[in-house]
Amino acid sequence: MQTVPCWLCGKPLDLRVTKGGKFYLVCDPDGIQCFIRREQGMEKLKKLIKHLARKDYQLEQHTESFFAIQAILREIEDLKQEIEKLEDKAGFLFPDKELLRARDALQKRVNLLLSQLEQVPARKQAETEGL
Repeated sequence: MQTVPCWLCGKPLDLRVTKGGKFYLVCDPDGIQCFIRREQGMEKLKKLIKHLARKDYQLEQHTESFFAIQAILREIEDLKQEIEKLEDKAGFLFPDKELLRARDALQKRVNLLLSQLEQVPARKQAETEGL
């Protein structure tokens, strides 16, 4: 089904056709009804839908990368907070070796996530290109 985003809420609106063959769009939550009655308007709407479909595909690819990056950054931030807690608990003069080992393990995980972060855009691009 062909859709256009609502200009108020962004919800995808299905392109509907009247009995007379004219296009219209309805957004129930916002109470919008838009009727396209002239041939020129209907042609422009068709072009807009095609253009949005291409852009939506590109946006979807970027959105996946963005969410992957956000997830990695959140995990890194959480790990850094845990590392800080462990360093505080470990002590300075007589450090607890097990806590320091746990801290080092968490730091290794942070380093791994940082290397994954560098790979996210390239990995997503390779996936979409079928590599």
